[in-house]
Amino acid sequence: MATLVYDIAIIGAGASGLQLLYELVQADPSRKKKILLLDSGDRSQKSWCFWEDHTSSSFPFLVEKSWKNMTYRTSQGKTIQSEIGPLSYNYISSEGFFNFFFEQFIPGESNITHLLQRAKHIQEGEDLQTILCEDGTHYQAKKIADSRPTPTKGSIFQHFSGKFIEFDEPIVDDSFVTLMDFSLDFSTKEMAVFHYILPFSSTKALIETTVFTAASYDKETYEGIWQKYLASHFPQKSFNIISEEKGTIPMGFSSEEKEGKVFKIGAASGNMKPSTGYAFTRMHQDAIYRAQGTRKKTPKRFRFYDKMLLKIMQNEMHKIPGVMDRLFTRVPKKDILRFLDDKTTLAQEVKLLAQLDIPLFIKHLIR
Repeated sequence: MATLVYDIAIIGAGASGLQLLYELVQADPSRKKKILLLDSGDRSQKSWCFWEDHTSSSFPFLVEKSWKNMTYRTSQGKTIQSEIGPLSYNYISSEGFFNFFFEQFIPGESNITHLLQRAKHIQEGEDLQTILCEDGTHYQAKKIADSRPTPTKGSIFQHFSGKFIEFDEPIVDDSFVTLMDFSLDFSTKEMAVFHYILPFSSTKALIETTVFTAASYDKETYEGIWQKYLASHFPQKSFNIISEEKGTIPMGFSSEEKEGKVFKIGAASGNMKPSTGYAFTRMHQDAIYRAQGTRKKTPKRFRFYDKMLLKIMQNEMHKIPGVMDRLFTRVPKKDILRFLDDKTTLAQEVKLLAQLDIPLFIKHLIR
């Protein structure tokens, strides 16, 4: 009996793998292409957030909450609130995302083979590629999209430790997302600390401690910081913890961005903003390009900007709150978001960068 050969195999059923799966199906109305999805079974809780304008469409039917207003709190405690339309800041839960794909989308597509398998090794060939799995089975495909992580160039991590909570009384303004709150001074030479709030109603919110550091995840320290933040910003307020999420995002550049019949997707292919960790819309755009057989490269100057900020993190982490304060107090928030999304013009970038600490950036440029 001949071995079944798939047109494409996707290793990993996370954000990048499932977005590519979706776009491959959209680009093949006849459903002629045979697709293999190898899934490790990881369903850990995650929050995928991103900003888009009305012309974009990163799974709008899965967006559970959107905000048109944003809050930033400086390291001096000043609160800055801004309307960001036509942009909106969107939230998709991993639970809703996975439920859609595994309960609705995949079962409805006969050309998709979904297997709970862990890939161990890939053997590349001229025409056929072979995936060897941990249990000894193997599969063949003409192309392979591999989302497994690869080493990242750099030594900075973004650790986050958050809790979904419900207060006993309506005290939350759910029309504003708090992108960064540096008002609780826990930043040191080793780490920059801020808090992030996604309010879902007047009583429910995700409140997250976020830390940029070269050190490994420190659960006890982060838990202590989170408790102090709640005590400081919501004093004597009773609440219940609904659920928790935690994780680590490497801040840097992928060390492997190969192209060919075996190629990387997701963070491993550079589809994560090196200086912020935002990735969802980048993964989606990459999925669209790959499904359509096209490619679009981000201008190299944005890579340069990311390198500059990462250099400051590596050498002078304690200055990050001040860098962010200057940025968010001097530049319109919509311009900042477009800049962080690599969607500004060179003229706009010159104007924006002129508001920052020029001597600090020049010092790290020389380095």
